[in-house]
Amino acid sequence: MNDNYLINGESSSSLNPFDRGLAYGDGVFRTFKVLHGTPQHWVYHFDKLCSDAAALNITLPTQEILLSDIQQLFLNNENSVGKWIITRGSSERGYRIPKNLSPNRILLKSTYQPLEASIYTDGVCLEISPITVASHLPLGPIKHLSRLENVLAREAISSTSFDAIMLDNAGDVNECTSHTVVARYGKTLHFPQQKHGGVSGVSQHILLMHAKDMGFTCTQTTMSPSTLFEADEIVITNAINGAVPVRQIQKKEWNSTKLAYAINTLFKNLK
Repeated sequence: MNDNYLINGESSSSLNPFDRGLAYGDGVFRTFKVLHGTPQHWVYHFDKLCSDAAALNITLPTQEILLSDIQQLFLNNENSVGKWIITRGSSERGYRIPKNLSPNRILLKSTYQPLEASIYTDGVCLEISPITVASHLPLGPIKHLSRLENVLAREAISSTSFDAIMLDNAGDVNECTSHTVVARYGKTLHFPQQKHGGVSGVSQHILLMHAKDMGFTCTQTTMSPSTLFEADEIVITNAINGAVPVRQIQKKEWNSTKLAYAINTLFKNLK
């Protein structure tokens, strides 16, 4: 297993049990695809890592260090999934943050298992999760390590659904357990507002920056389930699966895969 991870750049077999990521979820993470040893969309992942770490006032290792670890762990001829976990570091018991902590960086490597091609042509079914997104004021949708509600929501998904939409405390759409929700109304792409929680993913970050290149405008709005059902087209996205078309949510059905195809074309054309 030592060839599947690095801890602070070393093939270490242990992590300090006083690490604050383990004790409090005091850290951030990002998951990314690695093709032929190269991290995909790295500039966007690093940008989000920087902003998320800054929100928690965690000192992020330099980009050179992170890329050096990736080069060390991933072979040039393999396709894998990488995951960065950056914790604040290790400290004695208690919530108080000592001064001058050194962050711990953990790089994980997992097997890349692409979805079946039929999923992108036929679409998937979603359900509404009974578990809501936790409110994390004032953190908002940064990708911190406290994700227990997503774990429980994932476990509750029925066998007939690909993923589940998680609502916020007000009953509005926030995200899926492991995907971002994108709803198309005409030529505008709508993303759920995530002021109090959820995850602002890299795929959403890319779309907000490049939607105009596809002929769309973007907006982030409060979106109830009934409003979502009025969309002309819905896709769910993440950094590993790309854009997946939604065929059905409860009794509402859609039959278009054009938006998912356009988004996946954009992702493929970006470095």
